[in-house]
Amino acid sequence: MILVISKYGMLDQRSQALVQTIRNTTPGNGITTLVDGSTAGDMDYVTSLYTDFPIAVVIVAITTYIVLLFLFRSLILPLKAILMNTLSILASYGALVVIFQNGFLHQLLGFTPLGFVEASGPILLFCSLFGLSMDYEVFLLSRIQESFWQTGDNTRAVALGLQRSGGIITSAAVIVIVVSSCFATADMILVKALGLGMALAVAIDATLVRGLLVPATMRLLGDLNWWLPFAGVQRRPPALAEYLDASGQESGAIHNKPEVES
Repeated sequence: MILVISKYGMLDQRSQALVQTIRNTTPGNGITTLVDGSTAGDMDYVTSLYTDFPIAVVIVAITTYIVLLFLFRSLILPLKAILMNTLSILASYGALVVIFQNGFLHQLLGFTPLGFVEASGPILLFCSLFGLSMDYEVFLLSRIQESFWQTGDNTRAVALGLQRSGGIITSAAVIVIVVSSCFATADMILVKALGLGMALAVAIDATLVRGLLVPATMRLLGDLNWWLPFAGVQRRPPALAEYLDASGQESGAIHNKPEVES
């Protein structure tokens, strides 16, 4: 056994480069080089966590897209929903780096910055935030879809859907923010990071994303939001359209455009 001591810190990139250099060294004569220690163990831990993480993200994204495709009968809305969720998650990742890696507000939050983000934090945040953000997205899009089927007007549908769901989404977000913020008082850095990261992500998601970006993009895309190959723009639920075609008359709820309350 050969003892090698780096003059740099355990998590310093130069120490990690030293470990990688030793591992890539071939002594010859059938000798296998094994490296142990704090730096090597941390590198192996991160590698084990993130080797399959991209595959898991792709599986979640594809599954979500397929489910939303059947739910909203649109090619665009599922893709937009995934992109909007990604923005919220990336915002929380950025907050973790600024606060827990760079030490911003560390005195106020009562912790000593370590110069890095705990490796399991981003994965845990992704698992919780993606589902939570998608829940808000589905709720908002469902109300917009119902309004679009009633009015046939994308612009009015976006306004009505946001009006009908905005209060509930905001109230639910406030509850999550309050509960998550309580974890920011914990002594463990990981628990503090998860609580604060979730609170910030939900706050951004419920305000900038759901209240601004989602309605704005849907307004710009217009009827393209509801386009499906071989079906065109779906202005009514398929079952309702078949019923109306068979009965030869339309319900007044389809043509009467409800006024948007000020």
